[in-house]
Amino acid sequence: MERLLILNEKKSQAEKFADYLGGMSGEFEGNHYDIVYAAGHLLQLKAPGEMVDPKLAAKYSDWQNLDNFPWNPLDLNWSKTVISSKKKYISNIQENLSGHDVIVIASDNDPSGEGDVLGWEIVDYLNWKNEVWRIRFKGDDSADYVIDALHKPEKSTIKNQDSQGVLVKGKSRQRFDFLTGLEESRIATELAREQGYSNKGKALSIGRLQTYITSLVDQQNKARAAYVKKPFYEIRYKDTNGNTLKRDYQEGDTWRFAEKNLAEQDLMSYSPDQVIVDSTVEKRKQPPKLVNLADLGKIFQKEYTTEQITDTYQKMYDDKIVSYPRTEDKAITIDDFNELLPYADKIATVVGIDPQLLRHKDPRKKFIIKSEDHGANRPTKLVPQSLEEVESKYGKCGRDIYERVAKSYLAMLAEDYVYTQIKAHIANHPDFTSTINVPKELNYKLIFNESDSSEERQSGQQTKNFAENANPEVYQGTNTPPSKPTLTFILNNLDKWNLGTGATKMQTISKLQAIGKENKNVIPQLKVVKGVFEVTGTGALIACLAKDTYLSSGKITKRLQDILNEIKTDPAKKDMVYSVAEKTIEYDRAIMIKNASLLKQDVQVKKLAGDLKAIERFSGVFVPTNEKINPSVIIFDGHKTTIEEQQKALAGEKIKYLIDRFGKKEEHTAYLAEQTYKSKKVGKEITKIDWKVEFPEDTDHIKGLYLPLGKEIKFKKEYGRHIFSKEEATKLLAGEEISFGATNKQGKSFTVTGKLTEQEFRDGRHKVKFWGFRINPKPVDTNIYEVITYKDGKEYHFKKIHRGHRWTPEEIKRIAAGKKQIVAFNGRNGTYRMEIKPNPNKQYKGRKYFGFEEKFVK
Repeated sequence: MERLLILNEKKSQAEKFADYLGGMSGEFEGNHYDIVYAAGHLLQLKAPGEMVDPKLAAKYSDWQNLDNFPWNPLDLNWSKTVISSKKKYISNIQENLSGHDVIVIASDNDPSGEGDVLGWEIVDYLNWKNEVWRIRFKGDDSADYVIDALHKPEKSTIKNQDSQGVLVKGKSRQRFDFLTGLEESRIATELAREQGYSNKGKALSIGRLQTYITSLVDQQNKARAAYVKKPFYEIRYKDTNGNTLKRDYQEGDTWRFAEKNLAEQDLMSYSPDQVIVDSTVEKRKQPPKLVNLADLGKIFQKEYTTEQITDTYQKMYDDKIVSYPRTEDKAITIDDFNELLPYADKIATVVGIDPQLLRHKDPRKKFIIKSEDHGANRPTKLVPQSLEEVESKYGKCGRDIYERVAKSYLAMLAEDYVYTQIKAHIANHPDFTSTINVPKELNYKLIFNESDSSEERQSGQQTKNFAENANPEVYQGTNTPPSKPTLTFILNNLDKWNLGTGATKMQTISKLQAIGKENKNVIPQLKVVKGVFEVTGTGALIACLAKDTYLSSGKITKRLQDILNEIKTDPAKKDMVYSVAEKTIEYDRAIMIKNASLLKQDVQVKKLAGDLKAIERFSGVFVPTNEKINPSVIIFDGHKTTIEEQQKALAGEKIKYLIDRFGKKEEHTAYLAEQTYKSKKVGKEITKIDWKVEFPEDTDHIKGLYLPLGKEIKFKKEYGRHIFSKEEATKLLAGEEISFGATNKQGKSFTVTGKLTEQEFRDGRHKVKFWGFRINPKPVDTNIYEVITYKDGKEYHFKKIHRGHRWTPEEIKRIAAGKKQIVAFNGRNGTYRMEIKPNPNKQYKGRKYFGFEEKFVK
């Protein structure tokens, strides 16, 4: 009897396993088991400086010396550390280790090896000495898949894990992306900073998939901006049914004209003519392969964000009504086909398809594969009662996803689309030709039309047969403009290079837009304006630097995939990936150095430079330490240094200057010195030469311990030309109210009562918090104002009478709940109605108040 610790990838997966096996703990065919779970990756590779010999740590922590790149991958020990936000998960797994004989890695069976890496890195971190089983299942949406996988585990130990092809493939891909992404991000960041672009103080993010997408969007928009519309004119024939017959244009043909009058002269050479049909052939077209997440993104690009689609699909998968999302398969096995077939009529009824259309119950070869990882995206045996039920649980996005996934599956059970292909030419001018397809039997297209996943929607106008005669006419056309970089355009280009699964593509595009909780700290590289992607300032910077690099090209991913497949077959070849990474970085570094000199000339970078908070720097040798440095021209207190001051500072001397602070002149002293601070990027202390400022003694503020919070604060010692006495300052620091006589700017005396509060003011884009004296607010006159607690939990007040209308108790309740409502008002010309929506942040002359957004309604 074995005691098994089953390790799942996430909580929802663990709950499914518990459902299939009979609980989070129990017996499975004579073996005791316990289930634990991770939350995606629990570990990450350490910073490079922490993965090398201490003698090399300085080199691998240095961003500024570009000669340090590329790194030697063999210097790195590839050790990992627990992600701080996920410590509780690793602790729980560790606490459950005792008493078990086997860890069963039951993470997702990703073809990329991601699931294997996720499980094995936990096993490695826990220093597990006993046996490890890896089970592979097509999806966790079926008990049969899970139980079948438990019957045939791949047995291993930590010592021989590197003989597993899928795991080594996953590790190799992770290491390639770590090396190229991190090194090229550092190179790009340093080159940008040398040119004065700080990217809001954060590193630029370079990566295989994301840099390809960002560069693609930038190049396409530049091509669109450079496009010049050039009309052309030529003769074409058109029959009475609207079919056009034309010649195939080749560069240099003289029958296409730049001016209309020349084409009109040419028209004189043509006359009405007969249409000759050359061939009439009946053709058939099989249903398209099943959709994946990227296809859904194309279909719904105008309705939903990439994050909405991926998140909603994941929730539906967790509830077992659709199959595994992150699949590369576009077909299924015969077993999966036969398993789902009995439910086809029920699925059809739910999505409004006549089951009579499902007449092709025998599997076509294109839909069947011998083996699979998870199978194509499809509905499952757990069929909902209706689309309304789906919408009530997952929203309209969920309803639309289920309907399209279901129809895509059902289409393969319908008969082929049948059409007649007719080819024809003009009798006396046989080089005028045309080919048309006339629908005969729509069949599967009545269920799912694949044109919905492209931007060229079918017009719905039926193609008609050729008429007997056609007339010549002058046709005006233009040179084809570059395509807009829409979601469909991006996804089609990714498909061309076979870059990523549907889910990976969608998640990467979400990251580039900084959409989603996991991307809240990401600086976006892309934005969407009316369905068209554009680069942000950060994206423009990356696109310019990465232009013509390997990492901005789909070719490097194709090369990497070939190598990874070779490593999967023969894990001993794992070091091949290091060679490709080194060559990629070496080549790209040279290209980026060349591109950096063009940053300030780049149209998009210049246009969006404001997004990047450009930093003006100067460089030179710092005499005291004899090292080259490039500090900012502007000191953090706002003083812009002169060339003379910069030279003094480089020589190690102090400089003095006056600065205007809150309307008063202060003399500051600044100098360059070695300083140590905690870097948020690498999570450790960094030492560098930077500006240090000596401020004059602060005589305008009182410092002390604010007793209610037990913290040191400082506040202005004067308010309304009144200087606080020692006794008043003591009371204020105790949190007490005080009263005193003050004088306003006009010289008028008045008495104020108040206390210290933490306040804020806006300095440019930043909010600055400070402590200061604040007068107690005047009490609200409840005879005039209604006081409510709004839905945000804060108290507000507004006038009881608005436009002559006294708010009713029911209307006040709706206002407090933040709801819109229609209210009738009496005017001079009778009653009129308005839609009233509360707005607690209305402004008048810079002051906020609780007001209403109003709109006239009929």
